[in-house]
Amino acid sequence: MMKTDAINSWQELASIVERFHEGTWIFRGVENAQYELIPRVGRPNTSYDLRTSTPLDYSPKFEDLCIEQFKREAKPHLHVQPQSELEWLSIAQHYGLPTRLLDWSESPLIAAYFAVQEGGFVGKNKNLTDAAIYGMKIPDTVTKDEELTNSSDVVAYFPSHLSARITAQRGLFTYHRHPQQAYGSEGLVKWVLPGTICFTLKVILNKCGINEASMFPDLGGIARHVRWLLKWPQLLSGGS
Repeated sequence: MMKTDAINSWQELASIVERFHEGTWIFRGVENAQYELIPRVGRPNTSYDLRTSTPLDYSPKFEDLCIEQFKREAKPHLHVQPQSELEWLSIAQHYGLPTRLLDWSESPLIAAYFAVQEGGFVGKNKNLTDAAIYGMKIPDTVTKDEELTNSSDVVAYFPSHLSARITAQRGLFTYHRHPQQAYGSEGLVKWVLPGTICFTLKVILNKCGINEASMFPDLGGIARHVRWLLKWPQLLSGGS
């Protein structure tokens, strides 16, 4: 059964770093505490019927078709060609294609950043929403496709650092054999961050150097970070 706890202050968040500093745990931040650990390709409302606009169930066939189309069209844009299905999935996930992978980080503070990225105001109506951090011991790890055949339903995969983002985010993935099913394990822990403290935590994490510019080390990430600072001038160096 999953253990649930709460984080109500920066001090409590920092205590997680102290408790899990040995490197045997991984963490995932979600902006809505109600979100389950379901890979994007298997989530409800990912696919729709063109004629009726009704949601379609997860389909391994459609998943395979999308991955194959991505491979065909992505090859001219890649400097290094992926050598395995796991590498292809990692690239597809990195660029936003729904896959059977979930993003995790070795750092609880980086997971916290993604949990509070919206400052607690989530959705079209920007309602104040509790966020969460999931944490668990690293599951069995695979390094190549052949190891997936006899593996557990959920395994860890440390991708090659194909982009600076993966390095900056201390990133890894979990591979889900049944992506339409919410993942849960006996050792899984969920820390809920009340929406009322999400913005404060985001400001403190920025002071620690964990922000859009450091998590997405490119011109786009820098511009988004400075745009956020422009919204809150007191956070700018020299701001009044």
